[in-house]
Amino acid sequence: MQQAVFMAHCPYELGDIVEVAIIEGMAITGYPRRLGTAEMQITDIITEHSLKNGTVSFIYELDGKKRMRLIPWNELTKRSEKH
Repeated sequence: MQQAVFMAHCPYELGDIVEVAIIEGMAITGYPRRLGTAEMQITDIITEHSLKNGTVSFIYELDGKKRMRLIPWNELTKRSEKH
């Protein structure tokens, strides 16, 4: 078995309130319109570490119900510009 060690900085803490727009199954933060957004509390943070890629990502439990990655709006728009 291989030992894995990683250090990661999560931009949020348990109990933080984030404004989220759920669009096509994605949780978007920093959405430019207030309509269609909701304030949600982060109730758990799950850390996902990829040995192959050497990356760490976070999955957030929102309001004790949904587990999703939070995608910043500006990152999403950069992705769509590349395609």
